[in-house]
Amino acid sequence: MAKSDPYLPDSPVAGLIPTLNKTGWMTESLDEYSADFAAYAGTIDAEALDIGCAYGIATLAALAAGARILACDIEPQHLEILEQRVPTEQRSRFRSQAGRLPAVDFPPASFGAILASRVLHFLDGEQIETTVSKMFDWLKPGGRLYLVADTPYTGPWYVHAEAYEQKKAAGDPWPGFVADYQALLPASTDPDGHPEFINPLDPDILSRVCRDAGFDIMSAAFLSGSTKHAKGNEHAGVIATKPAV
Repeated sequence: MAKSDPYLPDSPVAGLIPTLNKTGWMTESLDEYSADFAAYAGTIDAEALDIGCAYGIATLAALAAGARILACDIEPQHLEILEQRVPTEQRSRFRSQAGRLPAVDFPPASFGAILASRVLHFLDGEQIETTVSKMFDWLKPGGRLYLVADTPYTGPWYVHAEAYEQKKAAGDPWPGFVADYQALLPASTDPDGHPEFINPLDPDILSRVCRDAGFDIMSAAFLSGSTKHAKGNEHAGVIATKPAV
């Protein structure tokens, strides 16, 4: 398969680029909420944060829109590749930092906007709550938070979608949690390096966590994946704001 970018690794799936640390995939096109982040980041003076950025599809779009942006990812090699992809004339508005959620931290009121796209479902419930609370602190008053996560209707864990719906109806706060993710991998897949668990989310769960952290919800919806088989509910998104003082 021909690659759209010489810096990116080969992919067996059109529309998705595998990460180097086996924790997932980066989409080759922006979902609606990530595109909104990129456009919004270009309108504000404050720096924006793209955390869990992988190879930087949202970072590059935000830079093209005029943003100042900090790209953060668990994998330093992703950041090295991203730096090569940033046009020379935009590098003065770009910086990067390796970090792992929820341990990574930044000073309070550092950013005007934050995007965490397709990363929260790799955290358990307590870690998600900790992460979103930290993001509330990292944002300036009036700043925007953009969250995008995989839902129970995509990936190999879609086989648990019915159980997720039953658990959600029964009041389980984390109904999509799958304790043994590696058991869902094809027999031919080496499980080494893959996550032990997966915690797919939906717009209601993301909204609840954001409200509990102090955010006001602007928008929450299911979002479409980027493959030809997408049905429109592969991702969950929330746009929230930190109340202005």
